[in-house]
Amino acid sequence: FFRWKENKVNENQMELLKATPADIATVANIYDSVRNRGFCVWNENYPTAEDAMRDEKASCLYVLKYDGKIIGCASVEPVSEDDDLPFWKINDGTHREISRIAISPEYQGKSLARIMVGKLICELKKQGISSIHLLAAKSNPPAFRTYQALEFDFIGECHRYGSGYFACEKIL
Repeated sequence: FFRWKENKVNENQMELLKATPADIATVANIYDSVRNRGFCVWNENYPTAEDAMRDEKASCLYVLKYDGKIIGCASVEPVSEDDDLPFWKINDGTHREISRIAISPEYQGKSLARIMVGKLICELKKQGISSIHLLAAKSNPPAFRTYQALEFDFIGECHRYGSGYFACEKIL
């Protein structure tokens, strides 16, 4: 059993890496482990191992590792079907969308999504990206608290994929 409070982990011990083909099965397992759980709006059709494989091949899948173990994942897409939303302040190709953010259940509630997205923000800044878009499910208060803490602006609301979302943007 992992006792987080007794084994405080320094944020610097977390490693954000581009996923490799060898990571796909673990990422798919993380997707499966959070699906239909708690605040998650994902279902059996999304996301899948095929989504992870596609993202890895496009070099836009990231994994968060702690002590060599993958404990989280996220995708950073250069083009998204959500680019058509009218409220984005920057939507000129210099933006990216962060999606499919997941932390393994045994590590949830420890601010690790904030750490992972924070590390993604730093990486995207280095790449010269001008803004980050993401959708936060209205039914997922922990997610939007994470994005508030990372100073995303909540710029609109939409209904997609069978759920209500807040559109969030961070200008870099």
